[in-house]
Amino acid sequence: METTKRWQRAELLIFTIITILNMLPFVATRFFPSMDGASHLSNSNIISQLVFHNNDLFHKFFMINPEPVPNWTSHLLVSIFTLIMPAFLAEKILIIIILTGTPFAFRILMQTVSPKNTLYSLLIFPFTHSMFFFFGFFNFCMAILLFLVTLNYWLRHEPRALNLKQTGLLALLVALTYFSHIVIFGILLIVIAVHIISGAIAAMLCKTNDLKFILRQFLVRTLTITLSALVPLFLFAYFFYSRPETREIKFIGRHELINILSSIRPLISLNPVIEGKLLTVLFFLFVFLAVAGFSAFIARVYRKLSKNNSPEPEKAEPLLPRFNFWWLLSSVVILLALFFTLPDAYGTASYTSYRIGYVFFLLAILWISTFRIPWYFGMVALVISLYVNTMLIRYYTPSLRDMGKLASACNKAADFVAPNSIVLPIYCMDNWFTGHFVDYMAVDKPIVMVYNYECESGYFPVKWNMKLKPNYYMGNPATPEKFINFDLIKGNPSLRLDYVFVLGHYDPQKDWFFSTLDKILSENFVRVYKTESCCLYRNNLARVN
Repeated sequence: METTKRWQRAELLIFTIITILNMLPFVATRFFPSMDGASHLSNSNIISQLVFHNNDLFHKFFMINPEPVPNWTSHLLVSIFTLIMPAFLAEKILIIIILTGTPFAFRILMQTVSPKNTLYSLLIFPFTHSMFFFFGFFNFCMAILLFLVTLNYWLRHEPRALNLKQTGLLALLVALTYFSHIVIFGILLIVIAVHIISGAIAAMLCKTNDLKFILRQFLVRTLTITLSALVPLFLFAYFFYSRPETREIKFIGRHELINILSSIRPLISLNPVIEGKLLTVLFFLFVFLAVAGFSAFIARVYRKLSKNNSPEPEKAEPLLPRFNFWWLLSSVVILLALFFTLPDAYGTASYTSYRIGYVFFLLAILWISTFRIPWYFGMVALVISLYVNTMLIRYYTPSLRDMGKLASACNKAADFVAPNSIVLPIYCMDNWFTGHFVDYMAVDKPIVMVYNYECESGYFPVKWNMKLKPNYYMGNPATPEKFINFDLIKGNPSLRLDYVFVLGHYDPQKDWFFSTLDKILSENFVRVYKTESCCLYRNNLARVN
């Protein structure tokens, strides 16, 4: 017993050390340079200006989305954090929560599902820095963490009737999952429903159980999760009902879907060729573990049947796998069916197939852990998995460093902007990943960026205030050849742009807009900040910071 406790403490220490080492590269730069992260930080600042600072200029441009959309969690957390710290520290805390909370939540869930195989929780680490993490989909990452926590809470408390306090906590966890991401909320309810149904079927197959008792338990569990999820379920239905039916629906071909699985595409962030080679190894590792587990199960069944013909007494050992094996298998099969049948995109909501595929692999790892796999197979698998994770991080580190410098350069431009100024961001780089980096300028100061994709979509906490939102212009109306008017809302007043922030280098000969922009910047603006990658221009009539 003492040896077992020592091993458990050693295993926990190893897991903790790997968690810290796995996290360090992603907090080493001032900002974690993700695709949408800058926009999320900027919009968290808008929430702070609207709610906590009651900024009049921001109320003219923005409003809190009156619809309780499922993308609130990380925005609200960062808004609260930035009340007492700068945005880069708030982002670091959020990243630490994701990169430490997710592996530990997974480990605790595995202890519930398969306590004898907790070591397999080390397979989670390549999944902590997924494409969603690099893309800055922090709400989705928080939803994964909450999915693991909520599922574990259900599994630990479901065997006995939940009291009012426990049901209330379950309802809170389910609601937080919904307000993090709608797809993960749906998957959470599906997995819990499969667990309830599988439990009822398993109880019916056991002849010693009373049918009335089984049905009563089934109804109580169904009612408990339904009541706990009642409000989010209503919001879930309203979310899709309120969306126009003309939204474009996009499906992915079956061959590409198979490739997404075989290359574990939800983990590929920067380069499909380089990362794909490593992650294909990881995929076949999972296949090997599943085959090894099935082989061990068949061998055990054969030995068991052979003992039936032997005069020696048998050990009291169940022939079939335990319940967790079956409900996890059912969940994995259902997710696989959803993966191949649901559309990948619905309007501006996209990557549905990738999101389902990501959760599929998490549940597949849990399912694999329920097998009785020889320990030496498991050790080899864990070494290979940690090697793949290490090689991925080594590949990411130079890119994180370079893009981190770009993010800091954009953020530094805010030092030359007066508070409550109106800024036109212009992106001129040929890099799809850095398209929203201009928003790093507006993560700390009250600066209005006149382009904001989150406000356009309606899926996020902040929207444009279309009743009050001013139009804006640059140049002199008296000279039309040197004047650009962004008259987007007829009848609303127009305001002069205070600054223009250019990320990259524009070509004045490209078209009318850039030709006119170049004339206006030359005559009406002065350059106040310049780096190798960006320039900030201040209107001659604007306030000086």
